[in-house]
Amino acid sequence: MSLTDLSYYARKYAPFAVFVFVVILIFFYSLKLLFLVFSLNQQKPLDPRMAAFKELKPIFLKKDATTSAGFSFTLDTVEGQPITATETAQVFLFPPSKFQFDYISKVYLIAKMLGFDTEKVKHKLVNNEAVFQDSIQRLAIDINTYNFRYDYDFRKDAELVEGAETPDVESSKNTAINFLKSIDRYPKDLALGDVTTIPMFYDKTASTAGVVATPQESNMIEVDFYRQKIGEYLPMSPTYFNSQNYVMLIPNKAGAKVVSAQMKFFETSSTQIAVYPLITGKRAYEKLLSGQGILVSEGSGKKQISIKSMTLGYFDPDTYQDYFQPIYVFTGDNDFISYVPAVSEKWLIDESKL
Repeated sequence: MSLTDLSYYARKYAPFAVFVFVVILIFFYSLKLLFLVFSLNQQKPLDPRMAAFKELKPIFLKKDATTSAGFSFTLDTVEGQPITATETAQVFLFPPSKFQFDYISKVYLIAKMLGFDTEKVKHKLVNNEAVFQDSIQRLAIDINTYNFRYDYDFRKDAELVEGAETPDVESSKNTAINFLKSIDRYPKDLALGDVTTIPMFYDKTASTAGVVATPQESNMIEVDFYRQKIGEYLPMSPTYFNSQNYVMLIPNKAGAKVVSAQMKFFETSSTQIAVYPLITGKRAYEKLLSGQGILVSEGSGKKQISIKSMTLGYFDPDTYQDYFQPIYVFTGDNDFISYVPAVSEKWLIDESKL
Protein backbone atom coordinates (compact mmCIF):
# COMPACT_ATOMS: atom_id res chain seq x y z
CA MET A 1 0.00 0.00 0.00
CA SER A 2 1.36 3.33 -1.04
CA LEU A 3 1.58 6.35 1.20
CA THR A 4 -1.16 7.93 -0.84
CA ASP A 5 -3.48 4.99 -0.17
CA LEU A 6 -2.58 5.02 3.54
CA SER A 7 -3.35 8.69 3.79
CA TYR A 8 -6.67 8.16 2.04
CA TYR A 9 -7.83 5.37 4.36
CA ALA A 10 -6.63 7.22 7.45
CA ARG A 11 -8.73 10.24 6.53
CA LYS A 12 -11.68 8.03 5.66
CA TYR A 13 -11.79 5.98 8.89
CA ALA A 14 -10.41 8.51 11.38
CA PRO A 15 -13.88 9.88 12.37
CA PHE A 16 -15.09 6.33 12.99
CA ALA A 17 -12.07 5.51 15.16
CA VAL A 18 -12.60 8.67 17.21
CA PHE A 19 -16.28 7.79 17.62
CA VAL A 20 -15.44 4.26 18.84
CA PHE A 21 -12.85 5.67 21.28
CA VAL A 22 -15.38 8.14 22.70
CA VAL A 23 -18.00 5.40 23.09
CA ILE A 24 -15.48 3.21 24.95
CA LEU A 25 -14.64 6.12 27.30
CA ILE A 26 -18.32 6.81 27.96
CA PHE A 27 -18.97 3.13 28.66
CA PHE A 28 -15.93 2.87 30.98
CA TYR A 29 -16.77 5.93 33.07
CA SER A 30 -20.46 5.00 33.13
CA LEU A 31 -19.51 1.70 34.72
CA LYS A 32 -17.29 3.50 37.27
CA LEU A 33 -20.12 5.89 38.11
CA LEU A 34 -22.54 2.98 38.47
CA PHE A 35 -20.23 1.15 40.89
CA LEU A 36 -19.69 4.38 42.87
CA VAL A 37 -23.43 4.99 43.23
CA PHE A 38 -23.93 1.36 44.24
CA SER A 39 -21.23 1.54 46.91
CA LEU A 40 -22.63 4.79 48.31
CA ASN A 41 -26.10 3.31 48.56
CA GLN A 42 -24.83 0.28 50.43
CA GLN A 43 -25.24 0.65 54.19
CA LYS A 44 -22.13 0.38 56.31
CA PRO A 45 -22.09 -2.76 58.46
CA LEU A 46 -23.71 -2.00 61.82
CA ASP A 47 -21.37 -2.05 64.79
CA PRO A 48 -22.63 -4.94 66.99
CA ARG A 49 -22.03 -2.68 70.01
CA MET A 50 -24.41 -0.01 68.70
CA ALA A 51 -26.77 1.04 71.52
CA ALA A 52 -26.02 -2.21 73.34
CA PHE A 53 -27.19 -0.78 76.67
CA LYS A 54 -30.51 0.33 75.11
CA GLU A 55 -31.80 3.61 76.56
CA LEU A 56 -29.47 5.47 78.91
CA LYS A 57 -30.25 7.59 81.93
CA PRO A 58 -29.01 11.14 81.31
CA ILE A 59 -26.12 12.46 83.39
CA PHE A 60 -26.90 13.65 86.90
CA LEU A 61 -24.90 16.56 88.29
CA LYS A 62 -26.40 17.35 91.68
CA LYS A 63 -29.84 17.82 93.20
CA ASP A 64 -29.79 21.60 92.99
CA ALA A 65 -28.27 21.81 89.50
CA THR A 66 -29.96 24.45 87.36
CA THR A 67 -30.29 24.75 83.59
CA SER A 68 -29.38 27.29 80.94
CA ALA A 69 -32.98 28.54 80.88
CA GLY A 70 -33.15 32.33 81.23
CA PHE A 71 -29.74 32.87 79.61
CA SER A 72 -29.11 34.21 76.11
CA PHE A 73 -26.05 33.15 74.13
CA THR A 74 -23.87 34.24 71.25
CA LEU A 75 -21.30 31.96 69.69
CA ASP A 76 -17.85 33.57 69.67
CA THR A 77 -15.62 30.59 68.94
CA VAL A 78 -12.69 30.26 66.55
CA GLU A 79 -14.83 28.18 64.19
CA GLY A 80 -17.70 30.69 64.32
CA GLN A 81 -20.27 27.90 64.25
CA PRO A 82 -21.16 24.80 66.30
CA ILE A 83 -18.79 21.91 65.72
CA THR A 84 -19.57 18.20 65.55
CA ALA A 85 -16.70 16.22 67.02
CA THR A 86 -17.77 12.74 65.91
CA GLU A 87 -20.93 10.94 64.77
CA THR A 88 -20.64 8.14 67.34
CA ALA A 89 -18.77 7.55 70.58
CA GLN A 90 -18.17 4.82 73.11
CA VAL A 91 -20.20 4.55 76.30
CA PHE A 92 -18.77 2.57 79.22
CA LEU A 93 -20.63 0.72 81.95
CA PHE A 94 -19.92 1.52 85.60
CA PRO A 95 -20.55 -1.92 87.17
CA PRO A 96 -22.56 -1.60 90.40
CA SER A 97 -20.44 -1.88 93.54
CA LYS A 98 -20.62 -5.06 95.60
CA PHE A 99 -20.68 -5.48 99.35
CA GLN A 100 -17.15 -6.04 100.67
CA PHE A 101 -17.27 -8.74 103.36
CA ASP A 102 -13.76 -7.93 104.55
CA TYR A 103 -14.31 -4.18 104.78
CA ILE A 104 -13.53 -3.98 108.52
CA SER A 105 -9.84 -4.78 108.14
CA LYS A 106 -9.54 -2.50 105.11
CA VAL A 107 -11.15 0.60 106.65
CA TYR A 108 -9.19 0.19 109.89
CA LEU A 109 -5.95 -0.06 107.95
CA ILE A 110 -6.77 3.20 106.11
CA ALA A 111 -7.73 4.92 109.38
CA LYS A 112 -4.49 3.83 111.01
CA MET A 113 -2.45 5.09 108.05
CA LEU A 114 -4.14 8.48 108.49
CA GLY A 115 -3.09 8.73 112.11
CA PHE A 116 -6.17 7.54 113.98
CA ASP A 117 -5.59 5.63 117.19
CA THR A 118 -7.80 2.73 116.16
CA GLU A 119 -7.52 1.16 119.60
CA LYS A 120 -9.50 4.09 120.98
CA VAL A 121 -11.34 5.48 117.95
CA LYS A 122 -13.80 2.96 116.54
CA HIS A 123 -15.87 3.37 113.41
CA LYS A 124 -19.57 4.15 113.25
CA LEU A 125 -21.55 2.81 110.31
CA VAL A 126 -23.60 5.62 108.78
CA ASN A 127 -25.59 4.33 105.80
CA ASN A 128 -22.84 2.72 103.70
CA GLU A 129 -19.95 4.66 105.23
CA ALA A 130 -17.57 3.71 108.02
CA VAL A 131 -16.90 6.97 109.89
CA PHE A 132 -13.91 7.60 112.14
CA GLN A 133 -13.69 10.86 114.07
CA ASP A 134 -11.58 12.31 116.85
CA SER A 135 -11.00 15.84 118.12
CA ILE A 136 -9.09 17.03 115.03
CA GLN A 137 -9.85 14.77 112.06
CA ARG A 138 -12.67 12.89 110.35
CA LEU A 139 -12.63 10.04 107.85
CA ALA A 140 -15.64 8.55 106.03
CA ILE A 141 -15.13 5.47 103.83
CA ASP A 142 -17.73 3.85 101.59
CA ILE A 143 -17.63 0.17 102.57
CA ASN A 144 -18.57 -0.98 99.05
CA THR A 145 -16.27 1.13 96.87
CA TYR A 146 -13.68 2.37 99.41
CA ASN A 147 -14.25 5.87 98.12
CA PHE A 148 -13.50 8.23 100.99
CA ARG A 149 -13.39 11.77 102.35
CA TYR A 150 -10.76 12.85 104.89
CA ASP A 151 -10.51 16.21 106.68
CA TYR A 152 -7.93 17.40 109.20
CA ASP A 153 -8.84 20.56 111.14
CA PHE A 154 -5.51 22.31 110.67
CA ARG A 155 -6.87 25.45 112.32
CA LYS A 156 -6.38 23.62 115.62
CA ASP A 157 -2.76 22.82 114.72
CA ALA A 158 -0.95 26.11 115.41
CA GLU A 159 2.48 24.59 114.77
CA LEU A 160 1.47 23.41 111.30
CA VAL A 161 -0.11 26.73 110.35
CA GLU A 162 2.77 28.85 111.72
CA GLY A 163 5.34 26.73 109.93
CA ALA A 164 3.53 26.56 106.57
CA GLU A 165 5.86 27.04 103.60
CA THR A 166 5.47 27.74 99.91
CA PRO A 167 4.77 24.36 98.28
CA ASP A 168 6.94 22.88 95.55
CA VAL A 169 4.62 21.72 92.76
CA GLU A 170 6.43 18.54 91.70
CA SER A 171 7.19 17.51 95.26
CA SER A 172 3.53 18.05 96.17
CA LYS A 173 2.39 15.84 93.29
CA ASN A 174 4.72 13.05 94.41
CA THR A 175 3.57 13.39 98.03
CA ALA A 176 -0.09 13.19 96.97
CA ILE A 177 0.55 10.13 94.78
CA ASN A 178 2.45 8.37 97.56
CA PHE A 179 -0.34 9.18 100.00
CA LEU A 180 -2.97 7.54 97.76
CA LYS A 181 -0.71 4.55 97.18
CA SER A 182 -0.16 4.16 100.94
CA ILE A 183 -3.89 3.64 101.49
CA ASP A 184 -4.30 1.56 98.32
CA ARG A 185 -6.57 4.08 96.58
CA TYR A 186 -4.64 5.05 93.46
CA PRO A 187 -6.60 3.46 90.58
CA LYS A 188 -4.76 2.74 87.34
CA ASP A 189 -7.15 5.00 85.41
CA LEU A 190 -6.05 7.96 87.54
CA ALA A 191 -2.39 6.97 87.36
CA LEU A 192 -2.63 7.22 83.55
CA GLY A 193 -4.51 10.54 83.61
CA ASP A 194 -3.51 14.15 84.16
CA VAL A 195 -2.35 15.45 87.54
CA THR A 196 -2.83 19.19 88.09
CA THR A 197 -2.35 21.56 91.01
CA ILE A 198 -4.25 24.51 92.46
CA PRO A 199 -2.24 26.95 94.64
CA MET A 200 -4.07 28.16 97.75
CA PHE A 201 -3.44 30.49 100.66
CA TYR A 202 -4.66 30.11 104.21
CA ASP A 203 -5.09 33.43 106.02
CA LYS A 204 -4.74 32.53 109.69
CA THR A 205 -5.95 35.97 110.79
CA ALA A 206 -9.24 35.70 108.91
CA SER A 207 -9.27 31.89 109.21
CA THR A 208 -10.12 31.57 105.51
CA ALA A 209 -8.56 29.74 102.58
CA GLY A 210 -8.82 30.55 98.89
CA VAL A 211 -7.25 30.04 95.48
CA VAL A 212 -4.34 32.32 94.50
CA ALA A 213 -2.78 33.07 91.13
CA THR A 214 0.66 31.49 91.55
CA PRO A 215 2.37 28.87 93.74
CA GLN A 216 4.71 31.60 95.02
CA GLU A 217 1.75 33.25 96.77
CA SER A 218 0.50 30.03 98.36
CA ASN A 219 1.00 28.14 101.59
CA MET A 220 -1.36 25.26 100.65
CA ILE A 221 -1.81 23.26 97.49
CA GLU A 222 -4.50 21.01 96.05
CA VAL A 223 -3.38 18.15 93.81
CA ASP A 224 -6.13 16.98 91.44
CA PHE A 225 -6.27 13.60 89.72
CA TYR A 226 -8.17 12.96 86.48
CA ARG A 227 -9.01 9.84 84.50
CA GLN A 228 -7.08 9.14 81.35
CA LYS A 229 -8.52 10.47 78.10
CA ILE A 230 -10.94 8.48 75.98
CA GLY A 231 -9.12 8.88 72.69
CA GLU A 232 -8.68 12.63 72.39
CA TYR A 233 -11.54 13.49 74.73
CA LEU A 234 -10.97 14.68 78.29
CA PRO A 235 -12.93 13.54 81.35
CA MET A 236 -14.96 16.37 82.91
CA SER A 237 -15.70 16.57 86.63
CA PRO A 238 -18.99 17.82 88.11
CA THR A 239 -17.23 21.09 88.99
CA TYR A 240 -15.14 21.43 85.78
CA PHE A 241 -12.44 23.58 87.42
CA ASN A 242 -11.10 20.88 89.73
CA SER A 243 -11.45 17.16 90.30
CA GLN A 244 -13.49 15.26 92.86
CA ASN A 245 -10.37 13.13 93.35
CA TYR A 246 -7.81 15.27 95.16
CA VAL A 247 -5.28 15.61 97.97
CA MET A 248 -4.76 18.94 99.76
CA LEU A 249 -1.45 19.60 101.47
CA ILE A 250 0.20 22.12 103.79
CA PRO A 251 4.00 21.86 103.50
CA ASN A 252 6.39 22.68 106.32
CA LYS A 253 9.94 21.83 107.35
CA ALA A 254 8.88 18.36 108.45
CA GLY A 255 7.46 17.61 105.00
CA ALA A 256 3.85 18.03 103.95
CA LYS A 257 0.70 17.32 105.92
CA VAL A 258 -2.43 16.00 104.20
CA VAL A 259 -5.23 18.23 105.49
CA SER A 260 -7.98 17.07 103.13
CA ALA A 261 -8.39 14.29 100.60
CA GLN A 262 -11.20 12.75 98.64
CA MET A 263 -11.69 9.85 96.27
CA LYS A 264 -14.98 9.50 94.41
CA PHE A 265 -13.98 7.16 91.63
CA PHE A 266 -15.95 4.42 89.89
CA GLU A 267 -14.25 1.73 87.82
CA THR A 268 -15.44 1.28 84.23
CA SER A 269 -15.94 -2.17 82.74
CA SER A 270 -13.22 -3.27 80.35
CA THR A 271 -15.61 -5.53 78.43
CA GLN A 272 -19.08 -3.94 78.63
CA ILE A 273 -18.69 -1.11 76.14
CA ALA A 274 -21.32 0.18 73.72
CA VAL A 275 -21.34 2.67 70.85
CA TYR A 276 -24.02 5.35 70.55
CA PRO A 277 -24.88 7.96 67.93
CA LEU A 278 -24.29 11.53 69.09
CA ILE A 279 -26.23 14.68 68.43
CA THR A 280 -24.56 17.22 66.16
CA GLY A 281 -22.81 20.29 67.51
CA LYS A 282 -25.62 22.35 66.01
CA ARG A 283 -28.22 20.35 67.94
CA ALA A 284 -26.20 20.63 71.16
CA TYR A 285 -26.08 24.42 70.77
CA GLU A 286 -29.83 24.50 70.10
CA LYS A 287 -30.38 22.61 73.36
CA LEU A 288 -28.21 25.12 75.22
CA LEU A 289 -30.22 27.98 73.69
CA SER A 290 -33.52 26.33 74.63
CA GLY A 291 -32.53 26.02 78.29
CA GLN A 292 -31.57 22.33 78.28
CA GLY A 293 -27.92 22.88 79.18
CA ILE A 294 -26.91 21.76 82.70
CA LEU A 295 -25.21 24.62 84.51
CA VAL A 296 -21.90 23.83 86.16
CA SER A 297 -20.96 27.47 86.76
CA GLU A 298 -23.00 30.62 86.16
CA GLY A 299 -19.85 32.69 86.10
CA SER A 300 -20.54 36.30 87.03
CA GLY A 301 -24.30 35.73 87.02
CA LYS A 302 -24.87 37.83 83.89
CA LYS A 303 -27.62 36.48 81.67
CA GLN A 304 -26.01 37.36 78.34
CA ILE A 305 -23.19 34.93 77.69
CA SER A 306 -20.62 34.84 74.90
CA ILE A 307 -19.62 31.21 74.30
CA LYS A 308 -15.87 31.03 73.74
CA SER A 309 -15.47 27.31 73.12
CA MET A 310 -17.41 24.07 72.73
CA THR A 311 -15.77 20.68 73.00
CA LEU A 312 -16.67 17.05 73.49
CA GLY A 313 -15.72 15.36 76.75
CA TYR A 314 -16.78 12.55 79.08
CA PHE A 315 -18.71 13.19 82.29
CA ASP A 316 -16.92 11.68 85.29
CA PRO A 317 -19.51 11.58 88.11
CA ASP A 318 -18.87 11.98 91.83
CA THR A 319 -21.97 9.93 92.70
CA TYR A 320 -22.65 6.51 91.21
CA GLN A 321 -24.30 6.52 87.80
CA ASP A 322 -24.74 3.67 85.35
CA TYR A 323 -22.60 4.92 82.50
CA PHE A 324 -19.49 6.89 81.61
CA GLN A 325 -20.84 8.86 78.66
CA PRO A 326 -19.94 11.81 76.40
CA ILE A 327 -21.09 15.41 76.84
CA TYR A 328 -20.73 18.68 74.99
CA VAL A 329 -18.97 21.29 77.12
CA PHE A 330 -19.70 24.99 76.58
CA THR A 331 -17.40 27.56 78.19
CA GLY A 332 -18.14 31.26 78.18
CA ASP A 333 -17.38 34.65 79.69
CA ASN A 334 -16.42 34.91 83.36
CA ASP A 335 -16.14 31.15 83.97
CA PHE A 336 -19.58 30.24 82.61
CA ILE A 337 -19.73 26.44 82.11
CA SER A 338 -22.59 24.29 80.87
CA TYR A 339 -22.82 20.59 79.96
CA VAL A 340 -25.18 19.15 77.34
CA PRO A 341 -25.59 15.34 77.06
CA ALA A 342 -24.10 14.27 73.72
CA VAL A 343 -25.87 10.94 73.18
CA SER A 344 -28.73 11.14 70.67
CA GLU A 345 -32.07 11.95 72.34
CA LYS A 346 -33.43 8.74 70.78
CA TRP A 347 -31.30 6.78 73.24
CA LEU A 348 -31.76 8.95 76.35
CA ILE A 349 -34.55 8.26 78.82
CA ASP A 350 -36.90 11.20 79.25
CA GLU A 351 -36.05 12.66 82.67
CA SER A 352 -39.70 13.53 83.28
CA LYS A 353 -40.44 9.80 83.27
CA LEU A 354 -37.80 8.95 85.85
